[in-house]
Amino acid sequence: MKSYAIARPDAAEREELLEALPRIADLSEALGELVCVAWTTMWKSSTHTRLAEAPFCLGSTYPLVKHVGEVAEAGLALAARAEAMWGMKVDMDRLLAILLLHDIDKLLLYTRTGTQIVASEVHGRIQHGVLGALLLAELGADEAIVAAVSTHAANAPFRGVHPEEFILHYADMFCADYALFTSDLPPFFAKGR
Repeated sequence: MKSYAIARPDAAEREELLEALPRIADLSEALGELVCVAWTTMWKSSTHTRLAEAPFCLGSTYPLVKHVGEVAEAGLALAARAEAMWGMKVDMDRLLAILLLHDIDKLLLYTRTGTQIVASEVHGRIQHGVLGALLLAELGADEAIVAAVSTHAANAPFRGVHPEEFILHYADMFCADYALFTSDLPPFFAKGR
């Protein structure tokens, strides 16, 4: 049995989603709809009643949607800098979709039990990024988006080499470390010491 069921947002859900992640409005119509359906699917399949209550990680109250919004802003800034400094050509619509979608599976990896957030059953079965990528493939997302989401996790066995994946990596690690700092958790850059 799948961990999720495809769900399209109703008007109130779409409004909550656009309020939480306003950069969705900057996507092309087709990608914007794909992002809305993907987020709604994971959200409605999760134990989180409101998007804002889903955590970035275990042991943290830092909101997942705040992290994703910050990754989008950092990634867009990095893309602009990479183009200005190096002439790097970036598909901005694809990049923004990847930035907004990279952590959608966290809605299902962490579950709410009363007031506690714990690792879900799927957390122990499927590596972070893969469940989101499976959903995106099912929704017909471009393979470049599916690949970026599936391989972005810090412990992924391999990484892509396209500009969008490069930018996602640094934007995500930068924002993840801030979320970890504010939660009194060890940041990625200090792990392994």
